[in-house]
Amino acid sequence: MKVGPMPAQKHWFEYENYRQHPRYLGLSQEERAIVEQFNADGCYLFRNAIGDETVEKVNDALDDWTVANVKALAANKKADGTYPRLIGLHDEIPEINALFAERTIVKLQELLFGLGPSLRTTITFLQGSQQPLHRDIPVFHVMPGEPYFRIWIALEDTTPENGTLTGVKGAHRVAAERYKLPYRFYERFDTMPPQDPDAWRRYQETLKRQYEAAGLSEEAFAFRSGDALIWHPLFPHGGSVIENRRSSRRSVVLHVSALPPR
Repeated sequence: MKVGPMPAQKHWFEYENYRQHPRYLGLSQEERAIVEQFNADGCYLFRNAIGDETVEKVNDALDDWTVANVKALAANKKADGTYPRLIGLHDEIPEINALFAERTIVKLQELLFGLGPSLRTTITFLQGSQQPLHRDIPVFHVMPGEPYFRIWIALEDTTPENGTLTGVKGAHRVAAERYKLPYRFYERFDTMPPQDPDAWRRYQETLKRQYEAAGLSEEAFAFRSGDALIWHPLFPHGGSVIENRRSSRRSVVLHVSALPPR
């Protein structure tokens, strides 16, 4: 399947001959399988990445935090009655910050980049996001070459009732001319405002047309508590509709980038 060129700056595992790369040749069979699947899908699902005891500790800490902040949460509910996303909660809840220390969490990044990981920020969800499919790259961009991942950790089982994560496998390889698109709206990059919902929408719509033309489609992922999905920064993802608005679907997203080499 040919879906378009990769970004101009490729990582070693994104070239066609990556199996001849010294780093690939030095991997175990298990590690090679991880690289192969990540390369094909743009994501990799680690089942039982986080142990039950650790998940329980995070949920207990979230219980305490939500009780202490119940008024603020109620005042900031979204129009549909669901709770907002919670940015940077790892700074207040040590148990969330400790997720970054889990060995499985950083394994894939070390395999692919050969560099130590750095936790940039987190997003904690008390309920499903119900977000349309999108790429994060317009709002979280690392140079050179986007050496970072999103790591989505399920703190509860996901179901159609509470809404699950969705994504388009293989669409990380779809080109959407992200460097050319802004010139449709602005003569110069330095005239762009910090937020432009219309440009965001057009970028995501362009991407959607591209991956649909390549024969790719959105699918919902089924997670058990403790599973972790790690994805490429160009992997389109979203959230399914919540059938029961009163249901919870706790999860934490780690925004992890590679430390620069010394």
